[in-house]
Amino acid sequence: MKKILVTVLGLISLASCDVLEPEPQTSLDANNALVDAASAEGIMLGAYSSMQSIAYYGAEFVLNNDLYADNSVFQGFYDSQLEFDQQAVPITNLWVTDAWVQMYRVINSANLLIDGVDNIDDPALDRDLIYGEAHAVRALVYFDLLRSFGEFYDTTSQFGLPLLLEPIPDNDFNQIPNLERSNVSDTYNQILTDLNTAISLLEGFDDQERMNYWAALALRARVNLYRMDYQAAFADANRVITEGPFSLVPDVADVYFTTDVTSESIFDLEFNDQDQSDFNTYTIRRDEYNVDPDLLVSFEEGDARADLFVVDRSRDRTAKYLDNTNANNAKVLRLAEMYLIRSEAAVMSSNDPNAGTDDLNVLRERAGLLPLGVFATMDDYIAAMQQERRAELNFEGHRFFDLVRYDLTGEVLGLTEDFRKILPIPRNELQTHPALVQNPGYATE
Repeated sequence: MKKILVTVLGLISLASCDVLEPEPQTSLDANNALVDAASAEGIMLGAYSSMQSIAYYGAEFVLNNDLYADNSVFQGFYDSQLEFDQQAVPITNLWVTDAWVQMYRVINSANLLIDGVDNIDDPALDRDLIYGEAHAVRALVYFDLLRSFGEFYDTTSQFGLPLLLEPIPDNDFNQIPNLERSNVSDTYNQILTDLNTAISLLEGFDDQERMNYWAALALRARVNLYRMDYQAAFADANRVITEGPFSLVPDVADVYFTTDVTSESIFDLEFNDQDQSDFNTYTIRRDEYNVDPDLLVSFEEGDARADLFVVDRSRDRTAKYLDNTNANNAKVLRLAEMYLIRSEAAVMSSNDPNAGTDDLNVLRERAGLLPLGVFATMDDYIAAMQQERRAELNFEGHRFFDLVRYDLTGEVLGLTEDFRKILPIPRNELQTHPALVQNPGYATE
């Protein structure tokens, strides 16, 4: 995706792909920003550009979750990452401060489209596509916010998110409404409402570099897994696996040792040497996210996934982001995760520890391992499933959430303060939005 210099009041950066050929504008008046198909596409691409921020899918959202868990270890210099590694993230943490605002900027871009696309009179506009895609993007961001800052593991909790569902006046982030937090159940309902809308409108749209029809289905499977609606999670993951245009690549290394999307990609946030991520910078050139020795010793002998590491400057590093031009994509949704979701959902919905073994074995076979045998107990299955998720998805931003979902942060990570299963609301937001309530256990000022 090639960035162009277009802004809405300097806040919404717009980007251009090959579908946008006109000369780029240097600015857009807020009152006239959404007037035709080209401007709608520009704002949509601007949402993806905001997602590419270093604070979000450009690196830190993905990598911090593994640093907080036991896949990554800090050996660098930045205090923000040190606080994650020490499992003592304060309300002033730089990433927490930046990520909250960046995610809501993406949401505001989606809101602009959801609110305004019906007012466009342009025969070139695919209204259903833009409207559906905007809902899918908003759902993804709200789910990422909920996993990070809300008690996502407890649907009875009051600590959900402030739901910004209308565009900010004049796109001015000094005018963000002083919204109270919704509860977790209502936050999940909003995410699912957005996904249901997206799925109803996006059928036939399968661009792997955007939140397409299958990506919305895959995300709904993930969301329902987290909220423990296992039958719904199974149904969506099964559809993606059996009906979608995706296939596992034969060699797991081929998922990563390319700058292109693969047959396994459901949604890659694409980067290239002009439009760069920071994955290589942080995992190869710097030492904020080196490999935890505990991850290295966790692999079974012969597991091909154990080869996805390198030693550079005497430090163990992930090999998932080796392209030194920083053209490394963010693997937001891929087919391997759907097998893991279908496996877990089958077991948890049936209370049969062997109901999901075949799906785990699909990934094990791809990795060169022997199939798993019969599980005697549910605990045996959970341990094997967690290990398969760790082996398959390390350095892709899942490990900490997986441990939280099964209340394993104390046992596995030694996390003694239970409230740290989620992050604090940033101090800046508490100071400027009095209606916001801090998460339990954290300071308020």
